[in-house]
Amino acid sequence: MTQKQKVIVHVSQMIMSLGVKSVRMDDVATEMGMSKRTLYEMFGDKEELLYQSIVHTAEERQKALSAKTRNCDNMLEVMLISVKEICGVGFNNDIEHRLTTNLSKFYPNVFEKLQRFHTEMGYRCLKYALDKCHADGLLDPNINVEIMSRLFLSTMSMYINTAHNLPLPEGISREEAFEIMTVNFLRGISSVKGLQVIDQILQRDKA
Repeated sequence: MTQKQKVIVHVSQMIMSLGVKSVRMDDVATEMGMSKRTLYEMFGDKEELLYQSIVHTAEERQKALSAKTRNCDNMLEVMLISVKEICGVGFNNDIEHRLTTNLSKFYPNVFEKLQRFHTEMGYRCLKYALDKCHADGLLDPNINVEIMSRLFLSTMSMYINTAHNLPLPEGISREEAFEIMTVNFLRGISSVKGLQVIDQILQRDKA
């Protein structure tokens, strides 16, 4: 691991445990045993350091998710397990909500850049998964994968950003509602074969 990578890992941990406002360039330089000048030479400014550190966290989560779904039989199973994992930790928990709020308030440029990063990564991953399902005969052959990917991500983004204010039935959490929405989205674009696969997975999870 390079010195720059070590800084990114260190700051990503700071952000997730203490919040984005806790990151001060003086403190980071001291804790990493380097001069502040060296730190600025690596990243240019604090905003770039914050951006790269938060991206690192997102990429590490993606790697962990990939490892958990490595032995899945098909891409529908991968997507359903991924949704459960995301909802299990809370896609908009207090830490994430505070991070998003503080970024948008104090570092709007970083916030907007991260929004673009997450949108592109989400689209790339979802389209890859749906293309694979389509090729395996798990989706309706008439489905336009690109359009459905963008529509779902747009809906998901709107839901996550408004989830705190969204009225839900008593006893249903935001994460449970998101999981229901995703399952129904997949069912709506699946072929008969795909529906059978989804039903088998859901039945297995209930057992």
